[in-house]
Amino acid sequence: MLLHVHRMNGNSDILYHELFGEASDDDLEFLDDFEEPIPGLVVYRSVQSIEQCSQYFSWLTSEYFSNTNKKVNQGMHFGALTDPNTPLGRLSQICTTLSGLLPASVLSRSVLFDQAIINLYDRGEGIGDHVDLLRFEDGVVGFSFGGSAIMRMRRVDDMQSAATYAKELESEDPEEVTVRLDAGDVYAMSGEARYQWTHGIPKITAGKENIQNRRISVTLRKLTVQADQSQD
Repeated sequence: MLLHVHRMNGNSDILYHELFGEASDDDLEFLDDFEEPIPGLVVYRSVQSIEQCSQYFSWLTSEYFSNTNKKVNQGMHFGALTDPNTPLGRLSQICTTLSGLLPASVLSRSVLFDQAIINLYDRGEGIGDHVDLLRFEDGVVGFSFGGSAIMRMRRVDDMQSAATYAKELESEDPEEVTVRLDAGDVYAMSGEARYQWTHGIPKITAGKENIQNRRISVTLRKLTVQADQSQD
């Protein structure tokens, strides 16, 4: 896995209006129609338009995956995502407009998110079942761009191990929950879904490749105080 890291104090931050035009609160639609397959897993459908998804997909490709000489498939951003005039800051702001997406205890943070991980998936690729590292606080939100994917969630037997590494579990689990994620969909994991279930993108589902077309996901997270101090 090759990684592109972007920190907020750099000079490469593109403004949101350069992609989409001037941003205003009038552009935000306050939605309250969501799914909750398991406690703490909230899914909103088609939050962003096809045009917005295409523009984000192009920007993310250019910003994090433009080097064609080597397979960089993951990017990371560190720094408070509080400016809605930047593309990632705008995603953070969208989270506050989706009723029930996150609990009040998460929304009340002075900085909602300060880290983003951007994953690139080509056809036939995936990511193993895992719990996000415990260096991140409760409340993790994912945005989907490009191709569709099935996300699989399974109850955790050993959270510490699951949060240390990702692996694709081969055994069947009658309690597993699968969620289809299309471009424009937004999902959040908090509480039980965040800590007591693994999540992953299996390579094969129903006997065929899960991902058929290139997909980019953006996951927003908040570092714990201890982890944030270690970044200094």
